[in-house]
Amino acid sequence: HITLTMVMKNIFIYSLDKIPYEIWVFPGIVLLVSILSAYAVLYRDLFDLRIHKKSFIPITLAPYSKFYLVGGFLLTAIVESLIYGILSMIILSFLLSQSLHWYSYIAIPLYGFIFLFLFVNLLLTISILSERITTFLSMIIILFFFMIFGTGILFEFEFYPKILGTVLSYNPFSLILSELRGFLFSNHINWIWILVPILTGFVWTWINGFILKRTLKQ
Repeated sequence: HITLTMVMKNIFIYSLDKIPYEIWVFPGIVLLVSILSAYAVLYRDLFDLRIHKKSFIPITLAPYSKFYLVGGFLLTAIVESLIYGILSMIILSFLLSQSLHWYSYIAIPLYGFIFLFLFVNLLLTISILSERITTFLSMIIILFFFMIFGTGILFEFEFYPKILGTVLSYNPFSLILSELRGFLFSNHINWIWILVPILTGFVWTWINGFILKRTLKQ
């Protein structure tokens, strides 16, 4: 955060809405910490166990539906990643040149939960479908760069070519982050753009349960 803000705020002093860059980027940095934590959690709890035939197969043989198992992996990863995000939010808040409103520290974890609901589902899909560690790592690297440049975490889409920026701004990850910043800096809430990612997450969870069942042929 210090490195980014010290360098980037000299380039992007203010956002296009005249918000200091270090304040504008703050929720994105918190989500970025949560994203990095989710990588480690899903690799530990799902991909590594499945590929190396450790305790994953006995878990899947338990008398629970695959949707239930996916939900368990999902909830564990979201909660653990969110805890790291909240800790980073508390620590980084002391480094800001100006304080945020008190409700920001409630809104960021709430929106972060929805963001992670989608992101962890995406990681679950990659973890279930990847059979080789090289494939998994390649997909993770591609996903990491997409989250950096394709969701508005660090850069506003207005700096992108118009068509590209418009397309990227309507992906579910971007919608959540945009709504979070809209609430923090403009007290604006668009419930439709919040409900769409939530519904997407529930459908994705069901799809992951189906994929897991087909992958294990159980």
